Amino acid sequence: MISQVSSYSSYNSTVPSAFSDFNLLRSTNQSITNYDNAEEKKKRSAKLGITVATSSVILGFGMLALMKGMPKGLTKKVENLRKILEERVTKFSDETKKSRMAKYYPYFLKKVEKASEYLNSVNNATTFKDMLFAKLTSKTKVTRKIAEHITSVFERFSRQTVVSGYQGTRRKFNRLYEVLGAADNKIMAQSPDKVVTINGKTLTVKEWLKTISDKKLNLSQTFNAYFGEEAVKMRYLQTKKSMDGLDKKVWDLSFGDVRNNYKNKEIYDTFLPEAILSKEKAIQQKNVDWYKNIIVGSKDKSGGLDEIMNIYKELMPPQEFEKLKFVSDGAVEKLNKAVVLETDKFFDKLRDLKLGSAPTDFLSMLVGLGTVGIGLTKAEDSDERISVSLKYGIPALSAIATSLYLGATLVAGGKALVLSTVSGMLMNKLGTKIDEMREKHILAEKSTTKTV
Repeated sequence: MISQVSSYSSYNSTVPSAFSDFNLLRSTNQSITNYDNAEEKKKRSAKLGITVATSSVILGFGMLALMKGMPKGLTKKVENLRKILEERVTKFSDETKKSRMAKYYPYFLKKVEKASEYLNSVNNATTFKDMLFAKLTSKTKVTRKIAEHITSVFERFSRQTVVSGYQGTRRKFNRLYEVLGAADNKIMAQSPDKVVTINGKTLTVKEWLKTISDKKLNLSQTFNAYFGEEAVKMRYLQTKKSMDGLDKKVWDLSFGDVRNNYKNKEIYDTFLPEAILSKEKAIQQKNVDWYKNIIVGSKDKSGGLDEIMNIYKELMPPQEFEKLKFVSDGAVEKLNKAVVLETDKFFDKLRDLKLGSAPTDFLSMLVGLGTVGIGLTKAEDSDERISVSLKYGIPALSAIATSLYLGATLVAGGKALVLSTVSGMLMNKLGTKIDEMREKHILAEKSTTKTV
């Protein structure tokens, strides 16, 4: 009997159960179901994520565009075109006026004038919006402090951009001095006593190199005097001072007396803040251009660097001189850009900040953040919320935040848009990688738990 039971047990352990195929099928079906559910969840998460990202970007950038108004660069280009057309029309002679082209110029001028008026009116509306929002935030101590802090952060970024521009220029000039020093050693080693006449003045090569050395020292001292940190800081404080009371002046010309001011065509056709500060801006640009021209010259007069390069041109072979000129041109270009940054872009940024642009720009970030938050409430569980946040929500906010930062650092609109898009794409790649690692970690933990 025992042997029979043992024999039956042995048979039962080696022969498949009648239900083994059913169990295998059930296990397979369960795996397929789990796989389908996982795929469905991924598709749903992706759809939700795209909706969140698209909505936040559209609303965030839309709000930012609405808050910023028309690009100031476009406004200036249209205004410059208007001036050019006006000059040509006024200079037409009686004979020229009869030509076919002369008939089109007044037509084009009217169209450009209309475009200029439209752009100015939109920028005025943007300014009025900033001022009204500033009035609103000033109602309580908390909101006023928040608005002031946001403005100070934007201003700090903008000012640092100007300072960094001149620091970069200094490095360019220091590099130029190094290259010129190497050229001096080479020239000196070849023919120090050779007599050379330049612009009617005759000296030995050694004496010409001493003249260059003196001019380089003077050039360096001039740069420090006009473009060193202290000089740039003084101009910054003067610019801030020139904008005292700007908000009141603009308010008086607009909302201060709405009953009469709405009839004033200037409110619609002229960008009021720019018109009010045009004299102060012109004075600053003239002064800084004068400082710059002492170093790099202008169309009408040679600067210190021009004089130095003219001497080198006579002391060196053409090919070697061209190498020096390439480095010199790079330093000049860097200084020109730094000056424009300070006297044009930074001046305009300080003006806009004075009228309350920073807090309204920052609203775009809050709108984007709110949109992401609302979108995440549609997620099925915390796992999906995390996944959507990493792959879509954070990248969208990154793009908006990058745009705000670039605007504060005086980067032009088109370039800022490209860089913001790239920022969002990179954050999407990073978020996707992190989410994949997170999912693998969760699966590994589940597998370990089941084994235990």
